[in-house]
Amino acid sequence: MNPHQAAGMAAVDRAPFTVVSGAPSYINVLDALTGWQLVREAARMFGVPAAASYKHVSPAGAALGGSVVEAYARARDADPKSSYGDFVAVSHPIDLELADKLKRVVSDGIIAPGYDEGVVELLAAKKRGTYLVLEADPGFEPPAEEVREIYGMRLTQERDALPLTRDLLDEAVPDDAARDLLLGMIVARYTQSNTVAMVKDGMAIGIGAGQQSRVDCTRLAGEKAQLWWSRRSDEPLTGVSMVSDGALPFIDNVEEAHRHGVTHIAEPGGSIRSPEVAAACADLGITWSSTGVRLFRH
Repeated sequence: MNPHQAAGMAAVDRAPFTVVSGAPSYINVLDALTGWQLVREAARMFGVPAAASYKHVSPAGAALGGSVVEAYARARDADPKSSYGDFVAVSHPIDLELADKLKRVVSDGIIAPGYDEGVVELLAAKKRGTYLVLEADPGFEPPAEEVREIYGMRLTQERDALPLTRDLLDEAVPDDAARDLLLGMIVARYTQSNTVAMVKDGMAIGIGAGQQSRVDCTRLAGEKAQLWWSRRSDEPLTGVSMVSDGALPFIDNVEEAHRHGVTHIAEPGGSIRSPEVAAACADLGITWSSTGVRLFRH
């Protein structure tokens, strides 16, 4: 992670990707594998291309699109300041149109399940020939158990593979908002906790990640969502769906969400104050889905 640290890389059994060009760093691998899981799960759920723009093991943006270039353009547009020097993850093979777009932005690398003819040569020339190109193995399935070693201790846990399905959401949630909430849950699953994601029209428009206070996550996500909207309209932002990876502990999260146009919230629930949170949502006209699913990632 730092120039003074030596590092190595080895597959436990079968490698999930092939290095096509460049030399991956420790952080590159973390970003690539985390981003690939996000876009693969999103594409499988919704049946369209998905893309994510990763920085320091959390997405600056993630989106669905009708094509790979549209998906990535939307993902990067969520928070272009944070996407500067990103690692790109895309669910489908990369075509020349997306390669041409990537050629003109500051980015460190990409992972995708394939590359059209001429794309690798175009991308590999970026960053004076150091741009990292990884080809994901779409058939790879990770082990059921995750293992991590830290300071002489080995930690193991079951991989988080719980299906995220429509029946986790309140029946009153309309289909387009249900899509956005499910996308938000996928984003939260692959973002450093604490996390709040705000989603609109199949695009994460604000992600508040890695904050110790959940309301700070909500505020950060909301401010990013407002900035995204301000580039498009002077009208109030509405119709936003919000996902929290952990239970909302106080109604201040609901009040903050409402300030940023949130009309649908999905969160695990189960907190001692969840009835108060539910009542606050009802008072503000926000549908509230208590999913029972926590999506922490550390």
